[in-house]
Amino acid sequence: MGPLLSIEKQLLYLLASGDGAGSGASVSRLVEVYEARGISHQIVRNALSKLKKDGYAESAERSRYKATPLGEEFIRIINAKPGLYGKEWDGQWCMVMFEIPESERRRRDSFRSELLQLGFGSLYKSVYVSPWDYREEVIRLALQCEVTEYITVTNTRIVHNGITPEKAASLWPLEELQELYREKERWFREGLEPALTELEAAGTGTGGGLPLFVLFLELGEVIAELGLRDPMLPDPLLPEAWTGKLLLGQFQACLRRIALAIPEQSPYRPFVAHFLGR
Repeated sequence: MGPLLSIEKQLLYLLASGDGAGSGASVSRLVEVYEARGISHQIVRNALSKLKKDGYAESAERSRYKATPLGEEFIRIINAKPGLYGKEWDGQWCMVMFEIPESERRRRDSFRSELLQLGFGSLYKSVYVSPWDYREEVIRLALQCEVTEYITVTNTRIVHNGITPEKAASLWPLEELQELYREKERWFREGLEPALTELEAAGTGTGGGLPLFVLFLELGEVIAELGLRDPMLPDPLLPEAWTGKLLLGQFQACLRRIALAIPEQSPYRPFVAHFLGR
């Protein structure tokens, strides 16, 4: 089980949200949405099959898929991660230590990739840290990767040679992330915002709400990418010029604006109802 591709993550989100016509979503509705984004039906079907093979989705009914508990947990973690920017840090560190045999290299690499995606930084060889309490998630990942017997997980305070903002910049790729945020901001200002303004001027019911929903998916994809690459460090560990927190908040506010603009009667509205808390 490797890291999910962008389309697989988004499809999993849609399966977890549901199309309002039963549990999960119909393949035909998903194909319709992605063809509007220029993505072929075969790519969609292949991604759904991969989600099913990896245990993130299941097909209980013909031509319908839904998220499994594993898939729903994955989406919950992605959705919750940006909220860490508004959370106060207690100074504790979640620390994961492991020594996985070379004979289990595939499982070791998979577990390490999952830790990095969750937001851990490599303090020393096979010692990973996060300022957030991910103990339950780490144990779940260890079970998933079948490496539980090789890992130790704890929450602790570092009493000597602690992690300063300067050291944090060496543990996490913050400069690279800052540039990624700048790139996404340019796309947001020059591409998405003008397109949204144009759609709002034309009437939000245009195309049955599909053009708006396509924008929702495009922006949601960017937020998900940032959410998986950004460790969402607390303020005491961030550089002074960090803009990620502000930009992510702006992106999320715009995502909500798009979701609210999709007409209530639109067949795409059910996909955003959970996001809107309805």
